[in-house]
Amino acid sequence: MIINEEYFALEDQTLRLVEAICNGQEMTAYKEAKRHLAQDDVAKAKIKVFNEAKEAYERVEAYPDFAPDYQELRQRVYQAKRLMDLDESVYRFRAAERELQLLLDGVSERLAHAVSPDILVSAGDPFFQSGDSTLPAACQIHISSRG
Repeated sequence: MIINEEYFALEDQTLRLVEAICNGQEMTAYKEAKRHLAQDDVAKAKIKVFNEAKEAYERVEAYPDFAPDYQELRQRVYQAKRLMDLDESVYRFRAAERELQLLLDGVSERLAHAVSPDILVSAGDPFFQSGDSTLPAACQIHISSRG
């Protein structure tokens, strides 16, 4: 790589972009939701119950025919996940995390397509689609109803 004035200009622009993202509304909301979740003892207890249930299930998942409590463990995971997902602090954290991820996905796509429209951008998000739409309509309705 040749280091010249263009390289330094690009580096400066990158630092400004990172600073704008870090000082932006999405990052602020994410940090606040994360802080709130970390202070919510009820939510942390639900997360702990879910993780314990998931670990117990994963130990027998590979051989369901030989684990007599397989169905019970599986049901316990689903119930614990539902309780965790319905917690307001967990929901707000996930919503803020999702908004930040959508911002980062959009930035990645714009950067890639500025170089060439033929570059494929893998966002790692099953709902992410190229273009202006970000979520299927059913997901938008569900998320907006939680407000």
